[in-house]
Amino acid sequence: MEGKVLLYDSNGIKIGETFTRRARQLVKQQRASWVNENQDAIRFAPGMENLDATSIDDAGKKRPIGGLDAEHELMKLAKRRAYARFAFKLHSSIALMLSVLIVVIYMLTNMGGYFWPIWPVFGHGVSVAIHWVVYKMVNGDDMNDRISVEYEKLKYRRSYIDNVDS
Repeated sequence: MEGKVLLYDSNGIKIGETFTRRARQLVKQQRASWVNENQDAIRFAPGMENLDATSIDDAGKKRPIGGLDAEHELMKLAKRRAYARFAFKLHSSIALMLSVLIVVIYMLTNMGGYFWPIWPVFGHGVSVAIHWVVYKMVNGDDMNDRISVEYEKLKYRRSYIDNVDS
């Protein structure tokens, strides 16, 4: 098995690693250059980092590497966000209905005694609050920025593995 070579973008930021064979191909295509004589790291030429997101097939058409295009990825993200929003709304609605039911039961059976429904209502509130925090973390802009950074790293790795295998 071949060794690994570190990948740096044109600004010198580490973006991942690839096999030595793929690194040699990138240098030969003048899309990258060796960082040092040890040939253990390459740096992309300006504007060449994103060229591995697509490759050119035999007919001369660009096609996405890995078989998934950006629209498909956006649709998957949109579905996940829509399901997360629906799940939060469903959870909070059920918790509210159960809390109201418990208070009604209290009012019909033990009005004037110790207000014991506070504890299950508090529990429902805590669970809905935790669900809201998780929902905001997953669907918030800050998390989307983190996801996009990880997505770019994975996209680079997948394209290099696909090119090494072919």
